[in-house]
Amino acid sequence: MRLPFGSTSIRTRLFVAYIGILLIGFAALTAVAGGQISSAARQDFERQLVNEVRLIAQVTGGYVNGSEDAEATDLDTLIEEYEAQVGGVVRFIQASDMELRMRPGYGNMPELETALRGSIAVVERPDDDGQSAFFTAAPVGDLRRTGTLVQLSVPTDILQGLIVQRWAVLGLIFALVAGVAVLATLWVSRSIIQPLDALRESALRLSKGDFSHRVADPARDEIGQVGQAFNHMAQQVESMLEEQRAFASNTSHELRTPLTTIRLRSEALRHDASLDDETARRYVAEIDDEVMHLSTLIEDLTLLSRFDAGRAELGSNEIDLARFAASLNQQMRHVAQAKQIVLTLAPTQATLAVRASLSHLTVVFRNLLDNAIKYTPPGGEINWRVSEGAEGACVVIQDTGQGIAPEHSSRLFERFFRADKARSRDVPGSGLGLALVKSIVEAYGGSVTVESAGIGQGTTVTVFWPFHPATAA
Repeated sequence: MRLPFGSTSIRTRLFVAYIGILLIGFAALTAVAGGQISSAARQDFERQLVNEVRLIAQVTGGYVNGSEDAEATDLDTLIEEYEAQVGGVVRFIQASDMELRMRPGYGNMPELETALRGSIAVVERPDDDGQSAFFTAAPVGDLRRTGTLVQLSVPTDILQGLIVQRWAVLGLIFALVAGVAVLATLWVSRSIIQPLDALRESALRLSKGDFSHRVADPARDEIGQVGQAFNHMAQQVESMLEEQRAFASNTSHELRTPLTTIRLRSEALRHDASLDDETARRYVAEIDDEVMHLSTLIEDLTLLSRFDAGRAELGSNEIDLARFAASLNQQMRHVAQAKQIVLTLAPTQATLAVRASLSHLTVVFRNLLDNAIKYTPPGGEINWRVSEGAEGACVVIQDTGQGIAPEHSSRLFERFFRADKARSRDVPGSGLGLALVKSIVEAYGGSVTVESAGIGQGTTVTVFWPFHPATAA
């Protein structure tokens, strides 16, 4: 069964297309060059016959005039040498021979008529045997004195042989060029197909779950750029899957711990009749706390997933960020005072109107202040300020807390990441706060950064919130 051209491999199509174009082009050039070579060969041959007949007439002029001291046998020997050299026949014809002029067919000897007029021409016509030949003639010496013409005839086969030789050389050149073209086409097709094969192999391994595989040493051409893009995609997919695995593991852990606590406390309340009233109330309070923790975790996960999927509806309400900060500072001050921490908001008289959702602003800055309070020891301070920039508001929250180690700085916005693993259960929270803050701020076209000089040297969080985010409705 013959396959259609569209179902053949790219290697075959490239090879056939390139070779077809090259061979057709070379064949056309060869045909044109061959025609020119044939025409030039004929002109050269005719020019050579004219020179030969002129030379013969000049050399034999002395014999015909009788001025040379030589016998007729010497002339015959000379003529034979000329005939052997040019491969033709030399004849001497008397111009005064009336029988020659009167015999039939004389009108078909234009080379003799031209020679009688003192010129030389080359004519192609049949010879006495009916074979095609070139004829030319020239007067020997002074025609009025000698009355003799010399005629040279050469078979056309000699010219055909010369033309065939030149065509053979041209054909050899064509074959060499075609061979080089085939090799070049094979090299080009290989250089294109080989990286594509590597990409296909990498894609198959990626589809089978080998996300660590990369295209080895991609070239610097366009296909190499595709290979680099594939490697980048594979790296992103691998990172995304690792994040998803970590997210699933951390989520299950965060859900399992409060559920275990709730189950243990509820079973004790249900089956342990020896519990006193105080212990029962404490168990009920713990269950309530864990339920609140679960509720908060689910709300954070839901909101985070919406922002990650781009399905969160951004607010367009005009909110004075300075007044909002003053109100939030009053709410959080009681939490800070309970831990003996001084929370201070720098006063500002500017009106910093931003377009946002009040709930989104609350989630962002409540999380940031809550983190600062959690990780600042008693007796510490938290200072924050709101200032106006050229294109938006800038909020800086600075604390004197435990700070962040340099190796943890790049992972602060990862979900469920805790810099201090040993105290992760002692400090309330799910580890989603900064990840949620980053998603919300960036959705509005802003930015958030966290800086720390090291452990024990406090932390500074800077939030830029644009006045008119382009993504807001």
